[in-house]
Amino acid sequence: MGTLDRTWALYKQSFRVLSADAEILVFPVLSTAATLLVAASFFVPLHRSGALAAMQGGVGGAAMYGTLFLWYYLNVFVVVFFNSALVACADIRLSGGDPTVSDGLRVAAQRFDRIAGWAFVAATVGVLLRALVNRQGLLVRLLGAGLSVGWALVTYLIVPVIVVEDVGVVEAIERSAALFRKHWGEQVAGSFGFGVLNLLLCLPGLLLGALLFRAVDPAAGIIVGVVYLLVLAAVLSSLRGIFTVALYRFAVDGVPPYGFAVESLTPVRRAASLP
Repeated sequence: MGTLDRTWALYKQSFRVLSADAEILVFPVLSTAATLLVAASFFVPLHRSGALAAMQGGVGGAAMYGTLFLWYYLNVFVVVFFNSALVACADIRLSGGDPTVSDGLRVAAQRFDRIAGWAFVAATVGVLLRALVNRQGLLVRLLGAGLSVGWALVTYLIVPVIVVEDVGVVEAIERSAALFRKHWGEQVAGSFGFGVLNLLLCLPGLLLGALLFRAVDPAAGIIVGVVYLLVLAAVLSSLRGIFTVALYRFAVDGVPPYGFAVESLTPVRRAASLP
């Protein structure tokens, strides 16, 4: 089974889970709304006070950069919190339960300190890696890009680890890294395949929006394109969360969870090594 075929199979299997628990879609919507509110609470006052313009002009002290990091941290925290709630619901469903939105929020709230700690680490590492990528010099940029990819893969399963195993940040990173070393093929294939398929699924909405923009009305084209992409983003975020839980369960238990086939969770490298 090729990468795209396997990814499409994972999409369909994840979508069946999502169809049984459509309320999971609420979490990406809540995450987006919360991040917008957090951004507005920071940047509207900064804009009105002139501090944002001063920083854009190259004038900004430690307090300004500290404020921006605080915004970035809260933004990461919000995303991780609602992703944790989504993962909790997906894990309940894949374990044979029937989750509700309140179940996901309750589990995420119980992991509040774990989520806050991981969000701080993720935000700090993200800033440092971005600084490397933005530095002058090709080798430094390549190093930053390579470290960013490596960090993303090593921590790919950290949210399911935190949600399901309820461990601290350091132990969660070590656990996620151990699962990556054991099942790196599944993670790389799944992550790459999802990225390619996400891009392909964006094209119809962009093409329809462009067609309406030119042939009917520019406002209609923009509205249709934006709505399509927002709905697609919510669906794809939910599907990726479900897939992450399925991959975590497969890595821990050695058997595919309910609704998933072993062939779709097994990379080409492993299938090719079978006699």
